Amino acid sequence: MYENRTLVRGDNLEEMRKNFPDECIDLIATDPPFNSKRDYFVPFRDEHGREPDTLVRAFTDTWRWGDAAEDAYEELMVEVGGKVGDTIQGLRQFLNETPMMAYLVMMGVRIVEMHRILKNTGSLYLHCDPTASHYLKIILDAVFDARNFMNEIVWAYHRWTGATKHFQRMHDIILFSTKDRNLSEFNILTEPYSEKSKHKGKRKTAVQSNGILEQTYTGDTRREKAMRDVWEISYLNSQAKERVSYPTQKPIELYKRIVAASSNAGDLILDPFCGCGTTLMAAEELNREWIGIDLTYLAIGAVEQQFERLFPQHRDTVNITGTPENVEQALELARTDPRSFEEWCVTHVLKFKSNAKRVADGGIDGTFRFPIGRVRGRRAYGKAVAQVKGGNYTIGYIRDFRTAMQNVEADLGIFVVTTPPTDGMRTEAARAGTYRHPFLEMEAPRLQIYEVHDYFRDILPRLPFGERAVL
Repeated sequence: MYENRTLVRGDNLEEMRKNFPDECIDLIATDPPFNSKRDYFVPFRDEHGREPDTLVRAFTDTWRWGDAAEDAYEELMVEVGGKVGDTIQGLRQFLNETPMMAYLVMMGVRIVEMHRILKNTGSLYLHCDPTASHYLKIILDAVFDARNFMNEIVWAYHRWTGATKHFQRMHDIILFSTKDRNLSEFNILTEPYSEKSKHKGKRKTAVQSNGILEQTYTGDTRREKAMRDVWEISYLNSQAKERVSYPTQKPIELYKRIVAASSNAGDLILDPFCGCGTTLMAAEELNREWIGIDLTYLAIGAVEQQFERLFPQHRDTVNITGTPENVEQALELARTDPRSFEEWCVTHVLKFKSNAKRVADGGIDGTFRFPIGRVRGRRAYGKAVAQVKGGNYTIGYIRDFRTAMQNVEADLGIFVVTTPPTDGMRTEAARAGTYRHPFLEMEAPRLQIYEVHDYFRDILPRLPFGERAVL
């Protein structure tokens, strides 16, 4: 069993089965893929580079029926059985071997595990959207028992959209079920009454004041009522302070409501699809313990940076498992899954922002910005970029990276490699010149070749302070 403030990079199904005993978690609040048929440009592949047809293999949020889905279906039918098996069988008869059915069996086996590890007093909040919420509700009722279903919470929001031939789709669904409704923890949250409701039943009188007739109310007015199941909380726009450039990020305020309602200080919260860590940040702010699981290095890196920014006093208390712990593991990752190796180097070693969405940028894999003073009264920033080569490379790669740096007007470049460069490569890198920070006493080679071996020797590239430490 993991300790508080642990981030686990791995398959959440395997992790829950191997490392979580029965009835050990107080609350699960999670935001899994929705089967939205969208590509979020996030490389969710395991270290073996297997094809993207399950949660273990990819987060394109596009699914297909294959061997993995068939295996999950058989497990739900044979090993779980009962109402769950009957429900899954009925859904398959209706949906056939469609992408939606593949998504549902992959979620089904995980929901069964979530039920097992929840305490009898625990609750599950499953975030989804109308694409699949009605099907997931049926599976939840089969696993948790329909009598333990508490709410369908509607999260309503506003954002800019284009013209459509239907009403604007401006809400998500959060399904709330308990392990046992008679034992579950629940703290009543409140919200203000409307102005009209505040005065209902009160005596209204007219008062003349400076020639104006005003209406006043006498008697006590209640100011709060128990919270409804429709929550209007702003969607995170591109300028939101808590945004970390993660494609499916949700506002922390949304998950603070969930954590506050169904847990108490010191309780253990799990998010098995933790993404950039919204549930975990809410848990930390409300003095709960937490564990997060995600398959990608990109997500784990985003959580780490978000936590450092919001809770700098605890930055050294986060435990990360499932990532390379020595140079041999790092080199094995580079051999077996170059894409994941790249993400690990960018987000964990350098703590840059990953260029998860590929564009014509000359192979830039990550960036970070650092303050360089003020220009025309506004804060100005320098830019560093990174490129990762997990396999063989030549002097031509160094030359191309130097050109890419010039094209994106980067002040510094870090070229990450697994093997030492030749003298010719070092000479080529030196042609980029020297960078001198405008107000810090710092200078460094403009293009630095950085060996991954150095990371495990606690040697980092020469970079100025910037958003790699404070997002």
